[in-house]
Amino acid sequence: MKLFNKIVDTFTSTEFEVESSMKVTELTKQFKDKFGLSLRVYKGKKLASDGRMTLKTLDERTTQTSVNFNSDKLRIKATQKVGEVEKMFLEHLGIVVQIADIENKNLVNDTFTLGDARRQK
Repeated sequence: MKLFNKIVDTFTSTEFEVESSMKVTELTKQFKDKFGLSLRVYKGKKLASDGRMTLKTLDERTTQTSVNFNSDKLRIKATQKVGEVEKMFLEHLGIVVQIADIENKNLVNDTFTLGDARRQK
């Protein structure tokens, strides 16, 4: 079954593109629509409360890495692991995110792929 799910995720899932010009609310809504999971976006150590902010302006002062906002779009697929996706957000956009279930109650295990996490009950 696991192999079948991976094949399904590979061929039925298009890439999800993230740009630094996206607003937080736009990103979280599109992520939920695409993957059936919640995306928590943080400003420092707290959840970003102003959904109108773009990812680039979210809080450039708290970035933990050298960020190149002019780089290509961040591309995410259902076959990628949760931990890998969270790390990509930090490395490419300098923001901390966590992925949670659709109801945004429980964080998803970093070793699950986005597709597997979506299928969890």
